[in-house]
Amino acid sequence: MPADAHAAAPARPGDGEAGAAPAALLWDFDGTLVDSEPSWHAAESRLVAELGGPSISPEAARELVGLALTDSARALLRIAGREDLDAAQYAGVLNDYALEDMIHAGVALRPGAAALLAEARDAGVPCALVSMSFTSVLRQVVDTLPAGSFAVIVGGDQVTHGKPDPEPYLRAAAELGVAPLDCLVIEDSFPGTLSSQNAGMPTLGVPFEQAIQPGPRRALVPTLEGLTWAAAAALWRELRDA
Repeated sequence: MPADAHAAAPARPGDGEAGAAPAALLWDFDGTLVDSEPSWHAAESRLVAELGGPSISPEAARELVGLALTDSARALLRIAGREDLDAAQYAGVLNDYALEDMIHAGVALRPGAAALLAEARDAGVPCALVSMSFTSVLRQVVDTLPAGSFAVIVGGDQVTHGKPDPEPYLRAAAELGVAPLDCLVIEDSFPGTLSSQNAGMPTLGVPFEQAIQPGPRRALVPTLEGLTWAAAAALWRELRDA
């Protein structure tokens, strides 16, 4: 991997031919495309408080980042001392609370996300949004983006097994008609990078609230700001061929 992951790699044999760039770009949502984690933390605190539980520590909140909502709800019910309640039902409540906060407070795109998304769109590369947030939350943001930004949306309410299981990313690739190895995933969480790794997809990890360790077909970049499509494609080639 180049010392400066944001610098475009020099041209190599095959550049400009088929396989020189990813066939699809698969985005995580919370903390990767948008700065929505504050809304989720507010929703988590609200849910636990309403159930009579204690305040959630920052460390406990960070451990929930990237998990399937049912798993997050199960952890929150445990914190609240209400493990007798149905985690699947409260996953929906958690989603509704987060959506309410996002509508009230608004969410901003993460640094560099809009530019990279636009470059991929201009290059004719389809993008998919692959998140554990439910589709109602994803639509709230996607509907504000330029038309055609995302060809496929896979929300946590559309899969049987959430991240770190590979199902969400494999479903997105299948809907796009693209082989896993021909995708490039952008993720900010440890469960998310495990999901894409388990799906066999080259991945750019952009740590935000969680630490991400290097792994198979995984490169880390500190931010998407300044990361061009050409540089992303060069990193993908390195990860694909690793």
